[in-house]
Amino acid sequence: MYTGSPLAIETSLPLNQLPIHKLLSPLREAFHVNNQVILEAPTGAGKSTALPLAMLDWSEFKGKILMLEPRRVAARSVANYIASQRGSQIGGEVGFRVRGESRCGESTRLEIVTEGILTRMIQQDPELAGIDLIIFDEIHERHLTTDLGLALALEIQGSFREDLKILAMSATLSGLPLSTLMPDACSLQSEGRSFPVELGYRSLAESKGRTQGANPYQNRTQIWLEHMGKCIVDLLNGDDKHLASIDASIGSNIDISGSLLAFLPGQGEIMRLHDYLAKRLDLNIFSLCPLYGSLPAKAQDRAIAPATDGKRKVVLSTNVAESSLTIDGITMVVDSGYKRHASFNPKTGVTRLTLKRISQASAAQRAGRAGRLSAGYCLRLWSQEEQGRLLKADEPEILHSDLIPMSLDAACWGVKSLNELPLLTLASKANETVAWQLLALLDLVDEQRTLTKHGSQAYQLGCHPRLAHMLLKAKSLSQNEGNDQLVGLACLLAGILESRSLGRHGVDISNYLREAIQAESGKQVRTWMKKLKVNIDLSRLVSSIGSGDIALLLALAFPDRIAKSRGVSGYQLANGTGVTLPEHDPLARADWLVVADFQESEGRTSGRVYLAAEIDEDLFKKRLAFLVKSQDYCGWDDGKGRFFAENRQRIGQIVLSKAASSKPDPEQIKAAIFELIRSKGLELLNLNSKVLQLQNRVKLATELDTDAGWPDIGEQHLLASLEDWLGPYINDVRSLSQLRALDCYTLLQNLFEWDKLQRLDKLFPCHWSMATGTRAAITYDDAGRARLSVRLQEALGMAQSPILANGKLTVTMELLSPARRPLALTADLASFWQGPYVEVKKEMKGRYPKHLWPDDPANTLPTRFTKKKTLSRNDS
Repeated sequence: MYTGSPLAIETSLPLNQLPIHKLLSPLREAFHVNNQVILEAPTGAGKSTALPLAMLDWSEFKGKILMLEPRRVAARSVANYIASQRGSQIGGEVGFRVRGESRCGESTRLEIVTEGILTRMIQQDPELAGIDLIIFDEIHERHLTTDLGLALALEIQGSFREDLKILAMSATLSGLPLSTLMPDACSLQSEGRSFPVELGYRSLAESKGRTQGANPYQNRTQIWLEHMGKCIVDLLNGDDKHLASIDASIGSNIDISGSLLAFLPGQGEIMRLHDYLAKRLDLNIFSLCPLYGSLPAKAQDRAIAPATDGKRKVVLSTNVAESSLTIDGITMVVDSGYKRHASFNPKTGVTRLTLKRISQASAAQRAGRAGRLSAGYCLRLWSQEEQGRLLKADEPEILHSDLIPMSLDAACWGVKSLNELPLLTLASKANETVAWQLLALLDLVDEQRTLTKHGSQAYQLGCHPRLAHMLLKAKSLSQNEGNDQLVGLACLLAGILESRSLGRHGVDISNYLREAIQAESGKQVRTWMKKLKVNIDLSRLVSSIGSGDIALLLALAFPDRIAKSRGVSGYQLANGTGVTLPEHDPLARADWLVVADFQESEGRTSGRVYLAAEIDEDLFKKRLAFLVKSQDYCGWDDGKGRFFAENRQRIGQIVLSKAASSKPDPEQIKAAIFELIRSKGLELLNLNSKVLQLQNRVKLATELDTDAGWPDIGEQHLLASLEDWLGPYINDVRSLSQLRALDCYTLLQNLFEWDKLQRLDKLFPCHWSMATGTRAAITYDDAGRARLSVRLQEALGMAQSPILANGKLTVTMELLSPARRPLALTADLASFWQGPYVEVKKEMKGRYPKHLWPDDPANTLPTRFTKKKTLSRNDS
């Protein structure tokens, strides 16, 4: 077993034997004619190590080469390896820069950086003086900072630096719109170098007889982790049945004595599985090595480096080991199939963490980790059938992330919308709107989205805009009071909130102040203090801090998260969100809080508070009085059955006080009506069956008649646009009975041009003329089905069901008895006449002997009448 470099697969061979070597000459030629190159290089090609190593000797690069890596652990590992191959110390010719750590010098020519570092470099020096080439490695991972860094680099290249070269590298270009963003770029493709990996599947359902497809994380995390632990123990002890049954020609090449890499969603699952395995594996033989982003650098190095004690490593990792990084000795992978998915909720302003299935692309990357050194084995803890249902690739972060920091970057760059930048994917409109609103609330941008002086100063601090605002306001308050304690405290609070690893000391943020002085957090705290030109004894400061100051500072950063107790049901935030605290936590009895950190989870109606501080309500009359807004409010009184008006003092959606005011005017009543409908729903209006049918027909038209541009009259859109379609018709409404009397069907029809209504009636008619002269009603349901109800005798002779929407929609026929009771439901009349009709006829002929039940229904004339009347009409 190979026990050399952590990047063994790319570097254990001479450079001229790696696949990337074949592309070195074509790549140099490409850069002679084009400053943009797209390189697709699968696993093991050598793109992350051998390529930048070779480029250091290319004469055309006189200046510095920047290479971006998505993760800190990969950036450090790659830089250290290349430096060792050059025979130099890290920080000399080769260096790296990541958040909180820099090992670069004046002589550094190749600098490996994480993506956010590049954005800062560009903002500080838009010409990137002295830099010849930027390499974007693993661009397919689609991190938010990757997309932004590439966009800014392209902006620079198109304006200041036409000579700047950009190399975008990806393990796969599938689903990646690079060629659209860079249409003139040269495209090159390299072969990969990896060994075959045998795949095994062992889902929890298959092992335990549970329902396949159920998400075990919802309530059974421990059971699921025990299943994974058992699979790992079986594999390491040689008891994996699938591996034992592999064909000898393949199995003979798999090193079952190698190390194992397990992929889990997050740190919490890693530590629980670590405890499970520690009790069941012989630790004289196996070495358990956690690996996650917030782990100290030395512990990360231990997980990546060769085992020096003769033990077999069991590396328990998040997706930091998914790409760009080869962990020494790995021949087996066990994949949970889950990832921690962060999704920003624009309604609450918080990022929701959920556990989701990985994509097929991620599954392939993870499995490939077992084949970097030799033939390997990957055990997937889901079914092979479920594998086919996974998404092809992960969604880019720009669609579901918090865009507040990115929007501040955009303002610093001078654009007023993220989509003004050359982005691979357009940003989420809802998330971006919330981002600009908060930046304006914190006075970081003005109403025109132009960066303010305060915003420029905040950006220089290099932290989240909320925290930067707090730090600067603390500096201003300290100067006014002649005391630097508030600044030092603000730095400590920011350090706590930006820390990636905190102990468990309850919800009260003051319990973490001493922890913020230490390790990586302490280093960052002192960096901010230096930027803010403050020099105080932090240990002494911690001992003298008052809770009022903590609450004040947090309220500056999180004005939308001031929270008022709702009694037994938790708290309401100023932004309207409900949150809860653990019942036993001391802060759970406070009347008012400032919530600094809370998270929403699937299946929970309220967010869970992790960090907060108690706040005195008197602050809203003094130092935080600027947060209190006066509002003239109009609402509906259910008890008295009338609208009322009052003046409210409020912080966001929290009402501090209210007093009755004069009779509401018409505009106030209209606003009250809109609020009432949005809170109680469209049921307050007269949305009868005609309206429902119109909505279902238009929904179908939108799906099947895509070129016509149909108006949206779905419930969500109607609620969001009440002012537009309902507002003009309620000027004289003063009661709910008057509101219900409105003809909403006509109001919605008014949204359509005349020719659109004619087209709708033609494509999706409300009636169908039967051969008997009956105009049978067609109803449309929200599942997209059209149903025509008619007595069976009137459908005789029909060869097929009616077809609507220019042949795109077949009507489902509901055939009725003479008493108009349902007999059959079919969209295939021809098949019905030949088969099920025979049984219907047997049952119905005796019950309705006066009506026609022919033996050959497909060739019988339809009728509305009894047999006798039908025959007499035919005779006449």
